[in-house]
Amino acid sequence: MKFLFIICAVGLATASTVSAQTRTLRIVAYNIEADIGVTNKQPAFTNIMTSSAEGPPLPGLIAPVTNSSAVQSGGVLEGIGEEVVNGNAQPLDILALEETTSNPLTVAPIVSALNSFYGIAGMYSNSSYQATEEFGDPTVGDGPNAIIFNTRTVQLLASTPVDPAGGANNLGSTYGEYREVMRYEFAPAGVAPAATNEFYIYVSHYKSGGTSADLTERKGEAQIIRTNEAIDLSATARILYVGDYNITSNREASYQIIASNAAPNGIQQGAGVDPYYPANNQAINWHSSTTDTNLLSQESDNGEFIQYRDDLEMMTTNVYSGAAGGLKYVPGTYHSFGNNGSIAYQASVNNSTNTALKNLVTNGPVFISASQLLVDLTGGSDHLPVVGDYTIPIPAPNIAGISLAKTNLIFTVANGITNAAYTVLMSTNVAPPLANWIAVATNVATGGNFTFTATNAASASAPQRFFVLQVR
Repeated sequence: MKFLFIICAVGLATASTVSAQTRTLRIVAYNIEADIGVTNKQPAFTNIMTSSAEGPPLPGLIAPVTNSSAVQSGGVLEGIGEEVVNGNAQPLDILALEETTSNPLTVAPIVSALNSFYGIAGMYSNSSYQATEEFGDPTVGDGPNAIIFNTRTVQLLASTPVDPAGGANNLGSTYGEYREVMRYEFAPAGVAPAATNEFYIYVSHYKSGGTSADLTERKGEAQIIRTNEAIDLSATARILYVGDYNITSNREASYQIIASNAAPNGIQQGAGVDPYYPANNQAINWHSSTTDTNLLSQESDNGEFIQYRDDLEMMTTNVYSGAAGGLKYVPGTYHSFGNNGSIAYQASVNNSTNTALKNLVTNGPVFISASQLLVDLTGGSDHLPVVGDYTIPIPAPNIAGISLAKTNLIFTVANGITNAAYTVLMSTNVAPPLANWIAVATNVATGGNFTFTATNAASASAPQRFFVLQVR
């Protein structure tokens, strides 16, 4: 969110300035284990499983562990929106999911719960495409990938399956991909999509295991992703490669293929950057007992027995470096939610030593405490979500006209952002911080051109007043 312009009004005299703006997006990747059918989770990730429980989100994900129907009380997903990172807290904008069961059984309940929690019908939606998996059997870790997004901040332009040669019928060990990789194309909501504001997210769940065959199959999936990107997308495309990588070391071929400057077909584009290791240090092993808090804070699996860094958000160089004109990573924001390295190797995040969630603010109808969220994390999945903030440019509306009707100040705005919420803030002094300015009018843009009125916002006999128009 950025200020668009300042208006100084004394009687009928007005002046204005205009500046560019960006929108911040909070993007999350989360293996939610909804295809396991967990009815009782034991320490050290030993699960008692029944097929009858497969499908719905696990307790703690969208509601407290103690009452899975209380979605208005929220769970991990709503708690992500409470966390202040680099001075910013906001509800998640894009949620990339692994280990769902299906859109109707797993994804739709999450969408409904988020809309109920924030009290805004249609605020969240999901891709209608139903991804698939080997044998069409979305159980015991084989569940399909999916996406959920905030319709007020982004628009989903396309959902494209990324399959081996021969299509979805060739998923499996022979072809290097078990769960159908999905490529989602996004642009900011409320503006016309263009090459400069579009970006792509590949959502993947690589083969698990530590055998040489497992490593080879993970390598095959990374090759499929990078080849697809090189063939289908432009050299300047902004891309996130997210999901459950199932790696123990960044020396693995699958990781290095994503990080490579060239795709397997030799095309020089799409190199993925790991925000933790932008220089691609290849000496890291996350499955090794350590007291190094930097390494511990990077791990995302298992929440009750932390010992792996399975879940990643890698991004093309233009996103990481902040090349002008498109999606840009906000430095220092990428992290495993609920883990800052203050718990020991193979400990639970629900531990009195965990200080990861000490910077929370109310960001919804209720406040979810850190202690509750740590309980929810151990119930909602065996993984922790990984979170990063990004900015993307959006057009700055123009002041087409300003007029006075007695004491009412009427704004006419052009080039507005459809469905964006605008607020006029007022102060008699430009020096105070924004938090001390007074909101005098709000409006939601129904199109590119609109008007709204700040009632009793101006008067010839009143002290000089300054007005700021803000969009969120």
